[in-house]
Amino acid sequence: MKGLVTKSTGKWYDVKINNKIYKTILRGKLKIDNQLTNPIASGDYVELIKNKDVIINNIYKRKNCIIRKSNRNDKGHIMASNIDQLLILCSIKEPYTKISFIDRCLVSANYYNIKPIIVFNKLDILNKNELENLNIILKNYLTIGFDSFVISAKYNINVHNLLQIMEKNKTLVIGNSGVGKSTLINLLCNKSKQKINPISKKTKKGKQTTTFSEMFEINENSFLIDTPGFKEFQLYGIEKNEIKYTFPEFNKLRDKCKFNNCNHENEPNCNVKKNIDKTIWRKRYTSYLSIIKNL
Repeated sequence: MKGLVTKSTGKWYDVKINNKIYKTILRGKLKIDNQLTNPIASGDYVELIKNKDVIINNIYKRKNCIIRKSNRNDKGHIMASNIDQLLILCSIKEPYTKISFIDRCLVSANYYNIKPIIVFNKLDILNKNELENLNIILKNYLTIGFDSFVISAKYNINVHNLLQIMEKNKTLVIGNSGVGKSTLINLLCNKSKQKINPISKKTKKGKQTTTFSEMFEINENSFLIDTPGFKEFQLYGIEKNEIKYTFPEFNKLRDKCKFNNCNHENEPNCNVKKNIDKTIWRKRYTSYLSIIKNL
């Protein structure tokens, strides 16, 4: 039987076949992979066999997946598989999402050939100065070519714009703890009842409510995959010299760099560096330097 993994909790996996959910475990031989913390994730298609338990006997070849570095060790952690879009949910207040966090997510999406969507939540709590700052950020990402939106999930403001681009797609939602992932998913998916925790009054940061990956249905052709929130998105499996190709605004300029293999760091006559504050947003360039330094 071929089914779709909709929830991954560690030992047990929910697998959907013809609108029926099976509680399954993974066959022992599939667990061995010293490079990954999890051999399977929401979005995977698997083969089931029935013994005493329902067992995942095989994992079908993936179209793609997004992998980040585990918080516990140097292994990779598969966030989701076979996805069409990556929705990066952000906020510039309570909590503040760093530009570097967004850019790391964009690098991963571009590397794995997955369409990224940037969504700023919590429009309802922003003052005039914060709105002006947000508009500057939006303008820069839109100029580069990234789909970018501003919403309030709490008050259902502008959320209808997201529904159109989620139609007939599997969309992975990631973001810092507290940005409103659970609120948004509860709004978009009728069957979702994700727990929502208030922002800490002391730290103005979110408390993690989601502890595992789970897929929710918007309609029979459209799905959202929720993931636990985290502070940093650490890249995994991407080489330093590959990062420059994941910045689309660099690609338009690198042909005029002095060196064909220019990494846009300290090389002379680098056309990318010449265009900082012109066609290159300085904050993006700073993110780029930070990313390659950490790699």
